[in-house]
Amino acid sequence: MLHTACLRKALKLLIFLFAAVTLTGCYSLKSVPLSSIPQSRNVIMLHADDSLWAVSNYTISEKDLTGLIYQDSLQISKTKVTHLYAAPLSAVQVEGTRITVPVGNIGKADYYTADWWQILGGTAMVAVLLLLLIPPLFLY
Repeated sequence: MLHTACLRKALKLLIFLFAAVTLTGCYSLKSVPLSSIPQSRNVIMLHADDSLWAVSNYTISEKDLTGLIYQDSLQISKTKVTHLYAAPLSAVQVEGTRITVPVGNIGKADYYTADWWQILGGTAMVAVLLLLLIPPLFLY
């Protein structure tokens, strides 16, 4: 009877810690200047007021950001997207599938990057939990 009570307590602790680790996620948001967007980011999510456009094949000049509105309906990986925030909505010019925004109207640039400390800490926590919880299962 004592064995099952300890097992239940250990299982509850494991579920709680597993939920805490997985809900925090491995990615964190990083804000950068517009000129520092990594080249590996090939899709821009352009936010302006309540509107949102996915932009691919973009170029950023000293004056304007121009690109094509992304037409593919496939899911875009979080590691390939940069979020740009522009204001006002009237500054965004859409002509067919081409979109143009003055660089001066872009207020913020964000992208998600892997948080290696969080990944390392989560991995270490799961390893410690496994080392502590597996031996009691085989003692009886």
